Amino acid sequence: MEPEIAAGQTVTFGFQASPGGGSATASNFTVNGQSAPAQPPTVSVADASVGESNSGTTQMTFVVTLSRSSTSPVTVAYATSNGTATAGVDYTAKSGTVTFAPGVLSQQIQVSVTGDAAVEANETFTLTLSNPAGATISDGSALGTIVNDDVAVPANISLSISDASVTEGAPGVGVAPGWFSTSGNQIVDSAGRPVQIAGVNWFGMESETFAPHGLWTRNYKEMMNEMAALDFNTIRLAYSSEMLHTGAAPNGIDFGKNPDLAGLSALQIMDKIVGYAGEIGMRVILDHHRSSKGAGPNSNGLWYEGSYTEAAWIDDWTMLAQRYANTPTVIGADLHNEPHAGTWGGGGATDWAAAAERAGNAVLSVNSNWLIFVEGVADYQGHSYWWGGNLMGVKDRPIVLNTPNRVVYSPHDYPNSVYAQPWFQTANFGAALPDKFEQMWGYIYEQNIAPIYLGELGTRLSDPKDVVWYEAITSYLSGDFDNDGTVDIAAGTEDMSWTFWSWNPNSRDTGGILADDWRTVNTNKMAYLEAIQFDFDDSSPGVLAQFVVSLAAASTQVVTVQYATSNQTAGAGSDYAPAIGTLTFQPGETHKTITVVVFADTVMEGNETFLVTLSSPAGATLADGSGTGTIRDRTIV
Repeated sequence: MEPEIAAGQTVTFGFQASPGGGSATASNFTVNGQSAPAQPPTVSVADASVGESNSGTTQMTFVVTLSRSSTSPVTVAYATSNGTATAGVDYTAKSGTVTFAPGVLSQQIQVSVTGDAAVEANETFTLTLSNPAGATISDGSALGTIVNDDVAVPANISLSISDASVTEGAPGVGVAPGWFSTSGNQIVDSAGRPVQIAGVNWFGMESETFAPHGLWTRNYKEMMNEMAALDFNTIRLAYSSEMLHTGAAPNGIDFGKNPDLAGLSALQIMDKIVGYAGEIGMRVILDHHRSSKGAGPNSNGLWYEGSYTEAAWIDDWTMLAQRYANTPTVIGADLHNEPHAGTWGGGGATDWAAAAERAGNAVLSVNSNWLIFVEGVADYQGHSYWWGGNLMGVKDRPIVLNTPNRVVYSPHDYPNSVYAQPWFQTANFGAALPDKFEQMWGYIYEQNIAPIYLGELGTRLSDPKDVVWYEAITSYLSGDFDNDGTVDIAAGTEDMSWTFWSWNPNSRDTGGILADDWRTVNTNKMAYLEAIQFDFDDSSPGVLAQFVVSLAAASTQVVTVQYATSNQTAGAGSDYAPAIGTLTFQPGETHKTITVVVFADTVMEGNETFLVTLSSPAGATLADGSGTGTIRDRTIV
């Protein structure tokens, strides 16, 4: 029906809701014979914000939207205008036109925001739409907020550097007696001279034999003498929690060849190994390899398992630390082997970093002289690596113990034959290996954060890819960080530390230094290791001057400061090794150490000095930015 309304008359009508509550559109109305015109879409722009950054520019993105698509192009002009933010100072003014092609519902406008380091309130400017064509404006004004990301430095967050004084060493002296500690990325002896752990893994005490393997065919002292003759200076000695508590007698021992081990408990055999190592000038690292007797790490990938709780694990470590507290032969605790299911941080029952701090602090509370070796996990922020080899989290969450200068990070690294990892599968994978090592663990040494001790590396050398890996990793350990044949570390410092896996030939994955007869030495493996060995009896190139950089109070943000050495009466390159770098204090940290190698000589020349100067602090002010290093002439009485 098409009703007609006489002039001067009115009509009313209404709408009834559609069934089910759905929407309905009234259409096909005509008024005075004319159809109602179609309504154009509306255009609007949303507010936006972005952090300003400290330098350069970042982009603030405004999103402009149409209420519905159009069958013809839609355009709208835009322009920025100042609020509390000023064009040319805080952001770059911008104007132009946005075009929506048919069917397009959104477009973006990007405005460049200028970074600065000024502490200031958030600042704003406005982006305004105008002159639409093909649409109407429903919301034509957007507020752009530049979020300040600079924090005022509290008055008590100031940096200072200590002076340092050392007596120059004499050429030809070996490792000083006593305990080791750390200084920057160096392990140092009791006289402050850099040393390097260059050793071998000897497993078996963690297994069902409760004794080092091979004793069924050779005398333990004979084998240890051979280790020392091959210039291994340290034994990483694996054990299990069960070994410490078992009432079972050790087995797999020919007591005719090892008569002094007869009738001893497993722990007493450990005492014998430690005692003889000390007699022949070797050191020992104790390695909690697993909880129950067996091979490999715990099946659950954690440092506790079943009835062997975390509390029991810590108690065992404190017992061992007390047992060997007067024996510098035992240099430290490798807290747990390959905690591959642990997380690096985050809290909870699987937070390996937190557990390592609990155990490390407990150990040092009864024996403050030990080094604490902390292995990595397997995965961090989507990056997977070898079990125990992933230490990427250290940059975000370092291990901090109550006793300073005790943490050594201990990754594990293996070749293609152990597992065909994806980074071995490209045609020229060897060239990329140094970068892979750096990404996962090497940056800790390269950035002078802490020492690196590669607790396990090994291969049978039967896979050609293994040879490429072996050459690359031994070169990297030597300080050749790009494998170009040139050592990149400062003169007078030592390479990264390591223990080869393994002495034993009965390692399924890698074999050993010894052949299956437990006597023949694999000279092909030794050929790569000889260049990176360190004899504890050899001369040391110098001593370390240690400058302590302190924050007056802990900060809640990251603090950085640059440092560099400069000459006074001492000369860089002849009297000391020049040093330059950046210190980074994570939130809560208050002390960092800068180490400078002072070279040994025999010249009577009087005391000499050099400077270490701090500069360009971020997150703190400089209270005392210059430390004087004094080199005392050892010939002056």
